[in-house]
This record gives sequence, structure tokens and C-alpha cells, in this order.
Amino acid sequence: MEIYEVLYYPHALLKKNCSPVTKFTDQFREFLKNLIATAYEFHGGGIAAPQVGVSKRVFVCDFESIFQDKESIPKEPDDFLVFDDKGNSMEIKFPMIFVNPEILETEKPISTDWEGCLSFPDAPSFEISRFHKITVRAQNEFGEFFTVKTRHLYAAVNFQHEIDHLNGITMINHWPKKDYIEKDIVGFIQDFIENPEHRKKIKKLKLVKATKIKFDFL
Repeated sequence: MEIYEVLYYPHALLKKNCSPVTKFTDQFREFLKNLIATAYEFHGGGIAAPQVGVSKRVFVCDFESIFQDKESIPKEPDDFLVFDDKGNSMEIKFPMIFVNPEILETEKPISTDWEGCLSFPDAPSFEISRFHKITVRAQNEFGEFFTVKTRHLYAAVNFQHEIDHLNGITMINHWPKKDYIEKDIVGFIQDFIENPEHRKKIKKLKLVKATKIKFDFL
């Protein structure tokens, strides 16, 4: 298992619109395993392929621990539902893989100010407009289609946040201009990068630069 280097804002690849996945190869599935391992290593609820420098429409997420929290667990039968391409109900299994995701429906716009991002470590969070209810259709690691319908706030925000990454959009694109100064945000991130404890951890991990790999699914 390999852990990928995470790209930090304002890296140019975070601003690039990603292309669809068309080749579901063994190397692609290995990449997904490593992407999941990377999210776990850095304690992310999700991570998108462009955050490690691979400009493909893919993200992975795992918020099972959120669902286990008594305050956050889905409380109604239709709070979080997964269906196969024939409309049959599927068991919810984490981590979840979303390949070529598309948002089909949205409802109930709200504002959040608690989003975090692995590409914005130690940066503050500001108000972002999201939808509380969302339907997403995607493919799994084998190219099979499935649909998720949720009105669980954490899940809905997670999906919108990660899909933003696939469109070259980051949190800062949503923040009200009056609330922040970009150089300060970059400063927070740079301080994190240069922190001796962080540098020591990164050196120990021996991270892999996915940008240097010639993947067969690109």
C-alpha cells in the first residue's frame, strides 16, 4: 500500500477540470486503494483524485464513524439510501468510491461554515452555500453504476465538496470575499507545511508522488 503526496492550495492542479475515467483497469483499482489509504493516513472524511495530482473524476469517502455517532446517525429510513442501476436497494458499505459522479437532484439550500479540506490544512473555514438533500449517480471501481440519495447533512456536504474538486473548484471559490485575505490563507497552509512535526511525519511516511506515475487509466 502506498500513501500519496497531497497537493496544497494554491497548486495549479487543484484548479483544473478533471476528465472522466474510461479505463477500469487493475492499476486503476490499485490507485483507488492507495487513495483511500491516503485519506485514512491524513484523517480525511474524503479525498478527490486531483488532490494527489491525478486529474480524473474520482473521489473516495468514509464517514462511517459519523454515522455511528448518536447525534449524527441517520434518523429516518430515507436519510441515506444506495441503489444499484436497476433501482434495487444496496447495503451501505464504507469506504465508498465514486467514479464519474454527477449530481442528479438537489434540494433545501443551506449555509455551512465548518468544512475542512486536506488541501487547506490548518486554514479557517468560512460560509459556503450547499444543499441539504442531494442525489448522486456514479460508477464503482468496476464501472458499475449506482445512485446515492441522502438528506444527511454531513454526507450531502461531503459529496458536494468532493465533486467541486473534480471541477477545479475549492472552498476558497465559495467563500465571501469580505471574509478572508487569500495571502493569509496561503500563510496558514505554509505554516502547516513548515511545521517541524509535520515535516518529520512526511519524511517518515515516504510519500509517493502520483504526478510522477504513468497510470494506464489516464
